[in-house]
Amino acid sequence: MKQTLHSATLDNGITLVGELLPDLESVAIAFHCPAGAVHDPLGQCGLATLAGEMCLRGAGDRDSRRVVEDLESAGVLWSQGVSTTHMSFSGAMVARHLPEVLPIYTDVLRRPRLPDEEFSGAQQMILQNLAGIEDDPTHRTVAMLRRIHCPAPWGMPTEGITVDVEGIDVGHVRTFIARHVQPRGMIISIAGRIDWDDFVSRIEGLFGDWMPGTAAPVAAGPRGPFVAHVHHDSQQTHIALGWSVPPYCDDASHEATAALSILGGGMSSRLFTEVRERRGLCYSVSAGYQTHRDFANALCYSGTSAERAQETLDVMLAEIERLPGTITAEELDRVRARAKSGLVLQQESSGARAGAIARQWYHLGTIRTLAEDLERYDRLSVPAVESWLAAQPPRDLSVVSLGREPLEVSRAISA
Repeated sequence: MKQTLHSATLDNGITLVGELLPDLESVAIAFHCPAGAVHDPLGQCGLATLAGEMCLRGAGDRDSRRVVEDLESAGVLWSQGVSTTHMSFSGAMVARHLPEVLPIYTDVLRRPRLPDEEFSGAQQMILQNLAGIEDDPTHRTVAMLRRIHCPAPWGMPTEGITVDVEGIDVGHVRTFIARHVQPRGMIISIAGRIDWDDFVSRIEGLFGDWMPGTAAPVAAGPRGPFVAHVHHDSQQTHIALGWSVPPYCDDASHEATAALSILGGGMSSRLFTEVRERRGLCYSVSAGYQTHRDFANALCYSGTSAERAQETLDVMLAEIERLPGTITAEELDRVRARAKSGLVLQQESSGARAGAIARQWYHLGTIRTLAEDLERYDRLSVPAVESWLAAQPPRDLSVVSLGREPLEVSRAISA
């Protein structure tokens, strides 16, 4: 498959990346600003998320209601979110509406109103979301795992902490946006039926005179304890495990993700087969991969009954330790087939491609073609995955349990 990929960088530091998908009638665009939760000041966890919400509550000459109405009148399927590293605004639409939509996003990023009268509603929305998270034990368990395993502030919850959000005021939001919502480090990605030269010209006209500021680098702090328990009065116990693996920019990341997929990436995985199907220990179990630019984590999760929690944890640890030296060609073939199918199907979605090329640029500083990605999976072999596993045992494994009683954790693997 021939691909048409583009990239350009404006003088103020904004990077544009794009992919022409001529068979589609749609276009998807995403603005990724380096104003993520990692910049939340101490005691203000949730500030970036609140700031992202406030950016949509009036921008330029549009009030809060009109921002949404104008986007939806153009048929935009829009979304906004804050990750650890970025504040993002995205939308998918019929391609011909792009010229009328770009100025709306320009106002959201460059001229947010941040009105006093909108702040209370935005703050309450964030607090309601946090209250809902308190009722989601799976989310709480995995969030605590990230918090103890990752170095501060990388492990802090992007959605915020209730007591911190309650203490934020609109002045804090204005200061955060003035400091961090800026062009240097921003990635604007677009995919679908695009005219690249016209797009670059429009972005230069809308954003080219935006002067960059100076953002202080993020200093990494210490990680938390290796084992943590969160008391939760329930008949269920939730378990999360994590350890360090190579980040996406590392050539070994393919071996790492393949090993994790074999461990817990689907209904044919080791954890699903042994923990759920054969032993009937839990109702949910999985393993996955989460990467930042400079480090990445393996994450395993299981939800089970309080009575069977200890055995569930013991079997999960045993399966992790058993993985090296036991991988089969059939298992790797299944992993390879699923991954390659996902890459091919991604080409049929403008939104998926806009997100994928932005992620690749952020992590790699380039965009890989589909052929390059497929070829990397073709090169995967059992000896290569086994060699990586032998060289990278999970020596820094962290364990979190949420339930009535703490669990016993083998120190042999977590020390």
